[in-house]
Amino acid sequence: MVYYIRFLKPPKFHQEKKIAKQSRPQQKKSVSITALICITTDLGDDFLAEDVDLVATWAQRASRKSMDQCTLQWRAGSRQLAISMGPYSVDQVAQHDAVLQIRSQADPQDVLGRDTTPLVISGCSASFQWQSDAAQKLIQRELHISENKTISPLRIWEETGNSIARHIWDAALASIILLKESIAGNSPDTPILNQLLATRDRPLQVVELGAGCGIVGIALATMLDGCEVLLTDLPEVEEIVTRNLDEAHLKPSSTVDYQTLDWDEPPADLCSQPIDLILVSDCTYNADSLPTLVSVLDRLVRTSPKALVLVALKRRHESEAVFFDLMESAAFSAQSANLQIPAQHGQTDQIEFYCYQRDPIAPLS
Repeated sequence: MVYYIRFLKPPKFHQEKKIAKQSRPQQKKSVSITALICITTDLGDDFLAEDVDLVATWAQRASRKSMDQCTLQWRAGSRQLAISMGPYSVDQVAQHDAVLQIRSQADPQDVLGRDTTPLVISGCSASFQWQSDAAQKLIQRELHISENKTISPLRIWEETGNSIARHIWDAALASIILLKESIAGNSPDTPILNQLLATRDRPLQVVELGAGCGIVGIALATMLDGCEVLLTDLPEVEEIVTRNLDEAHLKPSSTVDYQTLDWDEPPADLCSQPIDLILVSDCTYNADSLPTLVSVLDRLVRTSPKALVLVALKRRHESEAVFFDLMESAAFSAQSANLQIPAQHGQTDQIEFYCYQRDPIAPLS
């Protein structure tokens, strides 16, 4: 499984005092940057159990110009790692808002691909200032989704706390890789998705269920011309989704919007246009919610019979098998595919994909 750098304590400027040398009695102010990080899984339930060399960079927020950097090491068996940079003079730190970026020394950039996705996903803090509180409890991922260096990276904020609804999950990263391949028409095991994304003569209508911080839907509109994406989830994610939409660099003819959706009470008019693609990434972990998820999918496909449902998941427990039984009972059939992402100690982890369509002879009663 992929591991994510997170801030247990966001960075801040910490003021110290030191006595001037020799006969000068006055005190000089000295400032350092402190933070506390961990490297953990998407659910935060396990820590990276191998040594990794890291680079911490203090930079200006606006220009991302590096002001200083240091190297440090995450040790196997660790649960946290303290960071301290400096000391600096007040003049050095008082001029600009700062950010602190932490990355693996082995991966200067996080490039998403079958052979390029890093084991450790880097992160950049929210901004912090001299004589102010610590940075907000957020971290930004900068993910490169194209080999074309002129295309801006995908920048996605997520929370550093315990809310799994506002985190990036492994299946989301794999979904972006699969969608990128399908847009190029060369996803090896999902020809039906290739056909939908690579050959179109009208705008693509997309709905994402359980969008979380919005990474998958935003990535699609970043990569694909002429798609209209509607992100849906519970009210608690709206703030982080809005932040990510504000920083998105979408294709000129693509749009992304957000709408609150409770699966227990779906509106009759969720989407004004017939839906072409429904995205569902890592939404099967809670067995109690699976009947309502399948019910929403059933309802959407009744109004858009030709819609393709792309489900991405990493199996976490046996109860997720209920989802497949419910989809079969609702007359959905699927093409399936797998994609490997890195795991520690040179291993890989499997993400499963299912391209579902409604059986054309299924009754609508």
